[in-house]
Amino acid sequence: MSILLNRGTRILIQGITTTEGRQHTSDMLECKAEIVAGVSPGRYGQEVMGVPVFDKVSEATKRHKIDISVVFVPKNAVLSAVTEAISENVKFIIIITEDIAITDTIKIKNLAQKKGAIIIGPGSSGILIPGHCKAGILSNEYIIKGEVGVITRSKGNEKQICQSLYKEEIGESAIISLGGDTIIGTGYIEILQALENDENTQVVVIGGETTGRLEEDTARYIQESGYSKPVIVYIFDKEKDPEISVEKEKMFRDAGVTVVEDIWEIGQIIKEATEEEK
Repeated sequence: MSILLNRGTRILIQGITTTEGRQHTSDMLECKAEIVAGVSPGRYGQEVMGVPVFDKVSEATKRHKIDISVVFVPKNAVLSAVTEAISENVKFIIIITEDIAITDTIKIKNLAQKKGAIIIGPGSSGILIPGHCKAGILSNEYIIKGEVGVITRSKGNEKQICQSLYKEEIGESAIISLGGDTIIGTGYIEILQALENDENTQVVVIGGETTGRLEEDTARYIQESGYSKPVIVYIFDKEKDPEISVEKEKMFRDAGVTVVEDIWEIGQIIKEATEEEK
């Protein structure tokens, strides 16, 4: 899905020499990701899995065209790392690091808006386009190339949805983890818009949560825009706030969205709809 990520997307890894950075650089390379450079201060001249390492983003961008940066740096360094990437005209940044100070996230969002950059995260698992590429830490387990776009927030929730699809031998066109922090950059609406324009996506599954107002805003958007593709919603961890969960589910139902109580219903509903079309 070239709208977000494809095999030719040139990726920078910030924090590439961290334990997590090294591990997931290897995993991304196995998924055919084109990782062109890494950044870790004080590690200039080193290589990680054959990827050259630079001290600064500015050094990397002088030698390589960068489309996306994936950030693995410690949380107290995220603001400076992302600010550096945006300043070097990197327009798409995925922040894997979680539990970022809210004030830092607000500063990042404001700078990104000013510079026209897209922020996924903090606390994102990344983006995976089955059969093409991935940027981040998303697992390849239970993944089949298909026509379902999956959007979730907290790390790990996407895997549960993919298990439901896998059980019915249904695949994904794209999997996007928005991030589980209190405040994040890109929300459901922006990804829904991208998936609506993606010819490979026929159905969208949203993994919602009880915290925040992203789900309410999304339900309102789907209703007011007349969203053209079927949407299925499952709310995670409803026991944390049952009343809020009920309210969010009602908003989605009122918007014409299919809401499931059991995550295993997701694959079943899509399979049944597919069989009816045949």
